[in-house]
Amino acid sequence: MGKYMLIACGGAFGAVARALLGDWVLGKWGPYPYGTMVVNLIGCLLIGLILGAYMNHPEWPQWARYLLVVGCLGAFTTFSTFAFELLQLMMKTSITDILLYGGVQIVGGLILCAIGMGIARLV
Repeated sequence: MGKYMLIACGGAFGAVARALLGDWVLGKWGPYPYGTMVVNLIGCLLIGLILGAYMNHPEWPQWARYLLVVGCLGAFTTFSTFAFELLQLMMKTSITDILLYGGVQIVGGLILCAIGMGIARLV
């Protein structure tokens, strides 16, 4: 299977997974953009785990990285949506909400990415 077909297949899965998880979170926690926050944080953990594992196992096949990271996680994470939702919050809400939404994703994402890489080193 070609590189771009792998990316497309992974992207289709990641996009559907993102929509399902985002809708589920929205139904559980309400209209605040928690869905994007949860998706981005999980995506950061997964990308740290997968790429951390690849750093420890450079012999692993490149095709799996295209499928999982470029395709699946590329479609699953939603940084562009994050930027838009943060801008919306900036236009109509308090600085506390803005800092909470932005800060949790940026700092939390960095922490979870590092945790994923740490887990990958242990496995």
